[in-house]
Amino acid sequence: MSPTTLNSVLPIPSEITEQALTLCHPRDVASFSQTCRKARRLVYGTPDQYLWRQLFLLFPFDDPRQIPSPFLEHDQFNWRKELHRRMEAQLIASRTSSTLEDLLRAIETFISVVHSAAPVTWGHERVSSPNLLWVVDVLQSTNMLRSPLLFSQEGNQSLARLRAYLALTLDEYDDDDDEGKERLKSIRTRSRCQVYDLRNYHQDNDWGPFNIRSGKVDWTHIESIINVVSMNLDDRPYDWPDTRPRYGLEATRAYSAPGTTAPATRDWAGVEGHWRRYVCFMDYRDLFAFNFGNRGRGQQDSTYFDSPNFEEAARLIELKLVLIDDQAIPEVYTLDRFPDSPYKHYPTLYFTGSSWGIQGNEATVVGSVTMSEGGVVRWRFASISNAQIQWSSEGVQIGGVASAFGVIGTWTGFNHGHGDPVGPFWLYKVEDDHPSYMRALMNISVNAGTML
Repeated sequence: MSPTTLNSVLPIPSEITEQALTLCHPRDVASFSQTCRKARRLVYGTPDQYLWRQLFLLFPFDDPRQIPSPFLEHDQFNWRKELHRRMEAQLIASRTSSTLEDLLRAIETFISVVHSAAPVTWGHERVSSPNLLWVVDVLQSTNMLRSPLLFSQEGNQSLARLRAYLALTLDEYDDDDDEGKERLKSIRTRSRCQVYDLRNYHQDNDWGPFNIRSGKVDWTHIESIINVVSMNLDDRPYDWPDTRPRYGLEATRAYSAPGTTAPATRDWAGVEGHWRRYVCFMDYRDLFAFNFGNRGRGQQDSTYFDSPNFEEAARLIELKLVLIDDQAIPEVYTLDRFPDSPYKHYPTLYFTGSSWGIQGNEATVVGSVTMSEGGVVRWRFASISNAQIQWSSEGVQIGGVASAFGVIGTWTGFNHGHGDPVGPFWLYKVEDDHPSYMRALMNISVNAGTML
């Protein structure tokens, strides 16, 4: 910018100049600040951060002040720093020569942007989050997640967390895309090895998808569960076609689950209502051979799943849940309960209800939901039949509170005996007036039997 241009711009009142700069791209504003000292003071020297707040909101991004969360301090939100951070992540993603350190830093930024997406509100259920639109646009346009540098980072928790949120939505391929097919086949094999390896389940990680050492969520395991269940459903396009879980970044938004946009104060997690649950499992003989066969244990024998004779089952279960007081929990429910939540707005909730499948055999479900460290919502419940606890389940809400994505986790035999079966599940909420798919089939079966 020439001195003549500067003289013609800077005498203008700073408020007008700031307003004009809000219409520019943040990178252009940064360039303007380098033209002279007055320009730099105007861009970086104002204490109210009005310019950077406007640039942030008009980019556009979601307004962090609209996010009711004890984990975000809005009064300390640094508009300039956060906008710079996001612009840097976009630049890293678009480069062809970014370092691994840079890529992982960008991934952390994308996860932060997902976490700060505004919750769904009543009357605006179909309005998308600008935060999430931006993340998807950057990842799709740059193909960053296909970087060869990230292939060696399969155990990285941040990378796995972002992939879990995306749920293979960026891994679609055309019919003639042989490379894409092989990539998904490799993902599926790796995920099955993770999910069905009995060594990954211990008392120390609550027999669920958690890290043994830290006790935190094992996002590699969560990603694997999502991959296993979603690919099994893809193999069954004509089974339960009208009752599939929502997934992808929009489904991670808080209160995006049906009927939760105006949650009752008591039911902060949106527990009460109707749910669907997909469970997957291997034939017990296959599970035993995979874990204890002569060819090795667990992840050491990934070729086991390449056999044309291998089959994996998937079942749909329906549930109806209601909240209960702690004192009303049935005595038979001896599963460890969550400790009281330290977050006063998110007290630990207890629930019961019924579940049923295609065979018509109903079970009682009893469990609890708690807010754990870092804003992760955990679910723990058991299935009771004939006054006996048969199965226990541990899961994690994906995304915000009461997200449409639902709960991802693992089920195991309650006694956790040697060689007890394990499997993944995906639990998600549906509208209260959603037709009972299994009830309808059961009625058809009963009527057909009566006619015979």
